[in-house]
Amino acid sequence: MLRVVGGRRVAHSFVQAPEQAPDLLPHADYDFLLGRYVDAATLARATMLAARSGVEPHEVLIAQGWLRQQAYYAALADHLGVPFEPRPDPARLQPPSPKATPRDCLVNGLMRERERARRLVFGPDRMRPGALRQMISQLPPRSVTLASPQSVRRAIYRHFKDLFADQAVGSLLKRHPDKSARLPLSRWQRWTFALSALGLGAVFAAAPAAATVMLSLALGVVFVPIVLLRIAAAFNLARGRVTHAAAPCPRIPDAALPVYTLLVPLYREANVLPALVETLRRLDYPAAKLDIKLILEAVDGETLAAARALDLPGNFETIVVPDLAPRTKPKALNYALPLARGEYLAIYDAEDRPERDQLRRAVDAFRRGAPNLAVVQARLNIYNLHDTWLTRQFTIEYSALFDGLLPTLAGLRLPIPLGGTSNHFRVSALRWLLAWDPYNVTEDADLGIRLTRSGYRCGIITSTTFEEAPVKLNGWLKQRTRWLKGYLVTWLVHMRRPRTLWRELGPRGFAGFHLVIGGTVLAALVHPWVYVLAAFELASGGFLGPPSSLIALPFWVVAWFVLVTGYAGAMALGLSAVRKRGYRELVRQVPFMPLYWLLVSAAAYRGLWQFVRDRFAWEKTEHGLAPPKAAPVNPLAAGVPRLRAHNFRG
Repeated sequence: MLRVVGGRRVAHSFVQAPEQAPDLLPHADYDFLLGRYVDAATLARATMLAARSGVEPHEVLIAQGWLRQQAYYAALADHLGVPFEPRPDPARLQPPSPKATPRDCLVNGLMRERERARRLVFGPDRMRPGALRQMISQLPPRSVTLASPQSVRRAIYRHFKDLFADQAVGSLLKRHPDKSARLPLSRWQRWTFALSALGLGAVFAAAPAAATVMLSLALGVVFVPIVLLRIAAAFNLARGRVTHAAAPCPRIPDAALPVYTLLVPLYREANVLPALVETLRRLDYPAAKLDIKLILEAVDGETLAAARALDLPGNFETIVVPDLAPRTKPKALNYALPLARGEYLAIYDAEDRPERDQLRRAVDAFRRGAPNLAVVQARLNIYNLHDTWLTRQFTIEYSALFDGLLPTLAGLRLPIPLGGTSNHFRVSALRWLLAWDPYNVTEDADLGIRLTRSGYRCGIITSTTFEEAPVKLNGWLKQRTRWLKGYLVTWLVHMRRPRTLWRELGPRGFAGFHLVIGGTVLAALVHPWVYVLAAFELASGGFLGPPSSLIALPFWVVAWFVLVTGYAGAMALGLSAVRKRGYRELVRQVPFMPLYWLLVSAAAYRGLWQFVRDRFAWEKTEHGLAPPKAAPVNPLAAGVPRLRAHNFRG
């Protein structure tokens, strides 16, 4: 089959075929590498792993770091008798045809020279040397220049950088402005909040005691379902209906595994970069099927220098995001998404230590799940829980949330606010949803709601990623401010059109959205006033007293139910979660959870103030302040010597 490229018809072989499991390749196809680049034992090992994984031997050599990608393609060009371009210049390249999109160029690894319109620059990713030789022999002489796939992708990215930047920032805003946090509050929201504030102020001025009672009752009614949800999560944990323990997972043959993309956004992370690279290399997944993107910011010279200094294997690729507003994590993820080559995609943060089989468990979950299962969330926990009182409380909170509450939400088919890391997506669904909102500082929670609104499902997998909790109060406060401000923004964005939200989520999903997103912010804002009201009652002598009339009885019952069961349910959930995790030393920390909640309230009010003044501000969480837990050794790499990548010398 032929395709028109630059006014000429060329072989359709340039279009990368879907991955197939090849037969065991003879060494003869790669004899040109022997001696100068690899020895016979290494090539035999790569051939064996390639047959097991369903890839080509050169992919294994490059992904394992046994041979540099540039060296392989330079040697291949010399072997085939075609020119080699080590660093294609974007200024002299253009798409192979006027109608070719950036996606076409990336998938095919193909560009065309401007001055010599018949000369194609080709970075073949998976073609074996014999197949490439046969294809080139059918083309006019000197019509192809060979380059490494990464260098061609970099040239494509630089050529289309303005388009990629515009898409990263503006795709959601242009296509679905009502779902973008960039726009201010809608008119009805502004009027509702203004009139509510005026009315509440007038009532409190006229009858403060009655207003307090009425407001307390209203909030109590709102918090009842939130309390019941936490009690249900604690009950499920205690009864073993949800657990963090991973059941045995059937091992999918390596050849049947898809290509998996990992996006790792980094900003001021030079100190943790080496440990991160080592952790990702030890994942139990074929290295040749891992597509790892380290996403760096152009203004972050220190991390850029650290990345360039590392001897990264060929399955790692660095993507530099230009400095454009807003400087947020979701914008960086959007910028890198077009380069993703995998069928599935996961997000990891710089300090993350995922369990080694997490990718396999995600693939198994997708294959067992419904066709509309778009994302599975791995559970998050803390590896530096012993550092300070703050990290111990953080661990209790994370254990309760990811081991108890989120699985309960998933079981009830309620919207799930995704965590900021260890989300595993179907790439097709992610692109359909236009990925992340670059103006939302909790892009993960927002995306979880948008997925649910579009008819997709979110799930939870029994695999844990361990993170570093902030050690100091200042760092913790900035992180929690960002989270709560983002939850507030997410609630306001999706409530711009309440009737549409009701129709898309249904009554149960609509209620779940308010409980999980709005309820989190409201609970944090209200919590300190419980103590203020209790102090007032204590000073007036009415604290713990029975109601003075039948009319006051409902107020008294609701208040006590929310107060007692709310505290008891949340603490029971935390207690069950840390016990299930085996964190027995944290049991005695559970009674101090209300003090931690007061800190959460301080962050909520700080987030509210920041929402008014600087809604898009992203306060960076510092990592590398605690030594990470040692990552386990990958048994697939056991016994395989670490060979130094060869440099190509001409």
